[in-house]
Amino acid sequence: MAAITIAIHTQTPEHVVFGELGPNRFAAVFLSFASNSVCRILAPMPPAMIAGIVTVCVALALAGPINAIPTWNLVAENLLTTDLGIAFTDPQVGYTAGDANGAGPAILKSTDGGHTWNVLNATFGADLLLLAATAAKDTIIVTSIFGELYSNDDGKSFHFSLGGGLSQSARYIGVNGDGGHRFGIAGTYRGQQGVAISNNGGKTFTPFTSDEFFTYSRYAAYPTDNIWYVAAGEFPSSNASEAVRPDLPARYRRSEFMAADGRFPAKWNRVADPNVAGYKAQLVKTSDGGTTWKTLFAQNDTFYFNGIDCNPSNPDHCCAVGESADGPDAGARIYCTWDGETFNQTFNAPYTQSKGYSLIDIRFANETFAWAVGGVLNVFAPNAWFVVTTDGGRTWDAETHTLPGYYALGLDVVNEKVAYAAVDNLITQSSGVAKYLNINLAVKE
Repeated sequence: MAAITIAIHTQTPEHVVFGELGPNRFAAVFLSFASNSVCRILAPMPPAMIAGIVTVCVALALAGPINAIPTWNLVAENLLTTDLGIAFTDPQVGYTAGDANGAGPAILKSTDGGHTWNVLNATFGADLLLLAATAAKDTIIVTSIFGELYSNDDGKSFHFSLGGGLSQSARYIGVNGDGGHRFGIAGTYRGQQGVAISNNGGKTFTPFTSDEFFTYSRYAAYPTDNIWYVAAGEFPSSNASEAVRPDLPARYRRSEFMAADGRFPAKWNRVADPNVAGYKAQLVKTSDGGTTWKTLFAQNDTFYFNGIDCNPSNPDHCCAVGESADGPDAGARIYCTWDGETFNQTFNAPYTQSKGYSLIDIRFANETFAWAVGGVLNVFAPNAWFVVTTDGGRTWDAETHTLPGYYALGLDVVNEKVAYAAVDNLITQSSGVAKYLNINLAVKE
């Protein structure tokens, strides 16, 4: 008898409700039973009904092993108005930051694996727009339109950093920032593009810029003390200019799919224009700690780069994500290198009529496992999009993992079993946290 696989989604800390109960979904469950291939519950239902279905699954699986189907589920919702990123220092402790419903920015902390969140005692002022966040050990770094802030006491207090600038992203250097001391930020410093590095937990940053950049420094990966990669790019400023909330002021746009108020539209009903130009994409690397820089990839009028990350055990193995809403090759893509020099496209999701594909960020768990996140926008409802590789980026699964109604804006991968994403509900205009948890339900060995 073939092995039965069980994925149970309930409102317990281990598994969270996903999907809707309906005649087709219920029939699909028992169709899977009959095929002895997948025994899956994808809908909220009474505990008694869940128990009954599990009993059937177990009965059918007596002759074979049972394994959990790991997937992404919403573990927290209605946290903020919009979210900008997420960072976990271990599987249980993490931080997320964003805008708190017009009251100004806020940073939240969880100590139970993302299920409950408390606002940290940080007063930033309503006009301080946060852009990114990262954490390692007891240190938290957040970037804003007015500079960087840091906390060295696990979020109990925040202070302004010295020497930074306008940074769109922040990451720790190496595996854990040398115990929470070393961090890098990417953006504009003293009018030039590049990165800035802190060796003292965010208190001060030293810029490393270069004329090698022909477009904006946006995201960066710092696999070692001296090897840094920067994903740079820009998109036409005229695209997606209509605000979702016209009553809100214009905000910094991290993606072309964002509207002028910094929000993503719940519905996407425009067709890609192949004649739009103005895109720029560039990957730049330094191997000597910012003394010299080299362009590894450069392309105009097709797309722009977002996040980049590297295999934690090999600084020559990295992948970067990019996207475009218009142009002759609209869609989302992933480029990877295995020699630290040549980046080749390993994934492409072409724009289809009235549907836009977006990839915002990417993280490796190890040399083979990585996630890229973003969203699929269409005329009905958006889907948070989780694209996964199990062979180091050579191939990608873009079909299995989605979260209806949401858009993934931030990502942190703790290991191959646990990952977190900051997600925005584009329908209710509120943010939440999604979690990937790979737990095998070993009912029978």
